[in-house]
Amino acid sequence: MDRDNSIFAPVNFLEEGNFVDACSSRNAEEQEVIIDQGSFSNDLFIIKSGRFVVSDSKGEEFVLAALVEGDVFGEMAFFKSGIRSATVTCVSPGEVLFISRDSFAELYKKYPDLGMRIMCTLAGMLSDRLKHADATLSLLSDDSELRQRYEIRRLIRELKVSVHKLRNEV
Repeated sequence: MDRDNSIFAPVNFLEEGNFVDACSSRNAEEQEVIIDQGSFSNDLFIIKSGRFVVSDSKGEEFVLAALVEGDVFGEMAFFKSGIRSATVTCVSPGEVLFISRDSFAELYKKYPDLGMRIMCTLAGMLSDRLKHADATLSLLSDDSELRQRYEIRRLIRELKVSVHKLRNEV
């Protein structure tokens, strides 16, 4: 089976008309909290425009990720239907699409192939994030110069990606 036509082909959420139609939308203003760490919810969010940051607000605020158009957040509680593990805040006004588990179940019944591709895309994202977290934890347990070099390279890569995405927005 060709990967491009398989259920494992990644979904570009904003280009899937049936998915977008099943979502609700919400405008977000600068400094508006979209998800509050510790709150209960099971909605999945997709950024249509704007910029957002994901942070851990326990103790000192620690930025975990910067998100832009096409990025997804809220997938952990979407799958598990539970407490939010991080805070997501708008840093540049924009719009987010969101879909509840119930709305997704309806979409899945109508378009099972699309539903399966969405689930596989989300599973792939979670797998990538887990791999990154594992690597970070491994390095954090080693207080060596190697860890420091890795962290500097990782931060430079993230900065380059953010700058590239910002240039594309302009």
